[in-house]
Amino acid sequence: MRKIYYLFILTALLASVSVFYATSAKADESNVKEIGTAINSVSIPGAAYGEGPNGEDWVYAVAGGSPAVFNVVNAETGERVDSFELEGASNSWALTVDPDGNVYVGTYSNGTLFRYTPGEDHIENLGTAIAGESFIWRLSSDDQGRIYGGTFPNAKVFQYDPATDEFRDYGQMSEGQQYARSIDIYKDKAYVGVGTNGPNLVELDIETGKKREIDLPEKFDDQTNVYDMTVVRDKLFARVTGVSTILVFDLKTMEIIDEIENASGLDVSPAGPKNLAFLIIDGELHSYNLQSLELTPTGFDDLFSARGFGWITIGGKDYPGKTLAGITWNGNIRHYNPITGNHRIIAGQIEGQPVDIQSLAQGPNGNIFVGGYFSGGLAEYDYQNDQLTEYKGMGQIEGMTTHNDRLYMGVYTGAGLFSYDPDQTYDYGTNPVEHFELKGQDQDRPFALVSAGDKLAVGTVPDYGKLGGALTIFDPVTEEYEFHRNVVENQSVISLEYKDGLVYGGTSVWGGLGIQPSEEEAKLFVWDVENGQKVSETIPVQGEKAISALTFDDEGYLWGLTSGVLFKYEPESGEVLAEKELYSLDWDQVGHLWRGGFLTYDEDGNLYGQTHGELFKVDPDTLEHETLVDDALLFAEDGEGNFYFARDHKLYKYER
Repeated sequence: MRKIYYLFILTALLASVSVFYATSAKADESNVKEIGTAINSVSIPGAAYGEGPNGEDWVYAVAGGSPAVFNVVNAETGERVDSFELEGASNSWALTVDPDGNVYVGTYSNGTLFRYTPGEDHIENLGTAIAGESFIWRLSSDDQGRIYGGTFPNAKVFQYDPATDEFRDYGQMSEGQQYARSIDIYKDKAYVGVGTNGPNLVELDIETGKKREIDLPEKFDDQTNVYDMTVVRDKLFARVTGVSTILVFDLKTMEIIDEIENASGLDVSPAGPKNLAFLIIDGELHSYNLQSLELTPTGFDDLFSARGFGWITIGGKDYPGKTLAGITWNGNIRHYNPITGNHRIIAGQIEGQPVDIQSLAQGPNGNIFVGGYFSGGLAEYDYQNDQLTEYKGMGQIEGMTTHNDRLYMGVYTGAGLFSYDPDQTYDYGTNPVEHFELKGQDQDRPFALVSAGDKLAVGTVPDYGKLGGALTIFDPVTEEYEFHRNVVENQSVISLEYKDGLVYGGTSVWGGLGIQPSEEEAKLFVWDVENGQKVSETIPVQGEKAISALTFDDEGYLWGLTSGVLFKYEPESGEVLAEKELYSLDWDQVGHLWRGGFLTYDEDGNLYGQTHGELFKVDPDTLEHETLVDDALLFAEDGEGNFYFARDHKLYKYER
């Protein structure tokens, strides 16, 4: 049955709107070529420490990938003991060891719990902890070996009881919150860190299920999350972000007895010799006296955050007694001996895993550049020589564009802007170079970039728990930028196009994760670059919540794509001349949409793009829609007009 989709607009514009039937043909993929995996990387968000069956000191770490891989590594030598794929999982922040030495792993994006018994030749899938919860953020065990975890997207806590092989759902920890980000256990209480719509600390009675919120100082009301939680003896260390301050609670009185600023996270070590715990502050390892509360720098610096800590035995005159071990984001292992002060970093034998593709763009040399998800990374595909080259160092690139012979990259977190000259040698820190970041302005994800005359325009999504994205105009010559937040009130800027001194922007009603939208419909706005002011804003398609792509045709008309609705806009009059629903979408089922599609006008006179998992072609005169490729994500075009898309971690080419 055919459906007709109408554009409901003001009566004055109704006569100028064309209405089309939504029909499409299936794809013939004979022109599709697999290029291969673009980026391999080691990315370790979380880890745990324990002993092997013969008392060996082991570190357990999950390397993200498709799928993620659970690794058992000798904590002294860095040698890999064993590894197991985690079916259906992308990665894990959540590992803990129970009193019997069993290792539990909570994963995403399927919210599954796994168990590993040291020395066994397999890892056991225990199932989904809570139906509808896709992330397990952190785990902890009580003294009976029951496992507790916090989840997303409903900020719940669960218990897994190995004696009964059953899960218990304690429900949402704080109304309106989405992240139960951190958790640890003290006696019969679980302490849960919640966010991102403001930080909450919740005390949960693990027997009765009763919850009590622990008051935090008012000065932290405008912060984001209680991101980390560690119990060390009778102290609770709770790190509040984004100020990155650890609040130290006396668990006997629940009074705050100390505040530690500029803590790097993610964890505080178990107590070691001389009643000392260890943590990283401003990139340097510090000891913390659990009695006197005295902090002492160790001299072991230039460190990033810790992925947990464990105490191991190395032996010898350089590392007598107990040595502190910790694994890094990239799989290296740090050793610090509190007796001698000796420290070192050794390589961990953890294999890089294929990284899902997060972004694609044509570079200034016509080649295709690829950004990696989560663990980041950058790759270049030379289409003329059929060669992939991988570069290390870049974070998660949300969006890319070419401007003045450089590739500009918007990087999560903190909405950093980098640029790279592909004609020069890749040397992270020098080429590419970072120009600025917008973390201080509450911006986080720069999906939209466009060359705007002699300037560069950047559109961003705000930080967790925030509404109000921004348009930033950057001058590469002076290295100065103009920052404009809430160009459209409480909406993110997710698509950009430029013509004749004006930037055209499409928005999403969603802000950062962890907060609900305040607005109902996405808008199209026009920005005058020279005068630094908004010219207009409008709702081009009623009922749509995001405008994910924009492009101009050769007659000066602006074409836009929501998620599934294509529209034609006349810039001079500000009228929408036509629209067609290419793909249907129930917005009530959408949690957020920052990047729903891609669109370009080709020299052959057709529109091409990607959305809803398909590469498509549209005749702009008839709006006839043809599916070119199924199972396709992202979109880019090389210097010869061939199209590129992604399937998980692999890059594909559609030859024309």
